[in-house]
Amino acid sequence: MENQAVVNAEIVSESKVTMGVRYLLALMMIVFGANKFLQFLPMPPANDQVAQVFGSLMLMGILPIVGILEVVGGVLLALKKAVPATLIVLGAIGFNAVLFHATLDPAGIGGAIGFTAMVIYLAYVYRAKFTPLFK
Repeated sequence: MENQAVVNAEIVSESKVTMGVRYLLALMMIVFGANKFLQFLPMPPANDQVAQVFGSLMLMGILPIVGILEVVGGVLLALKKAVPATLIVLGAIGFNAVLFHATLDPAGIGGAIGFTAMVIYLAYVYRAKFTPLFK
């Protein structure tokens, strides 16, 4: 029984590639999440539909919430804490980013696909931690 608890608490060992992806994703989340508050990265020119959607998301308070989730998720990834739970939240954000760009801003879809691919890669590496969800 005690050995099983040790196995369940075992930390996923990471290759250098996995560690690099985790840190890169963490950095992206911290930077882009903080940008939702501090607006230090210039926004590319937006068409009317994109401007309307972003205006509505700001008015409803959704973008600041997403920014908080991104910053907290980035910090958790950098510290390697609660990585599977963080990946679930960031996966939802990435999925919505891909849908947003696919429908309203196809030119910017590359970053969203890259972000989502990193989340999927890390979820695959941590797949053993997700198995209890599917039992």
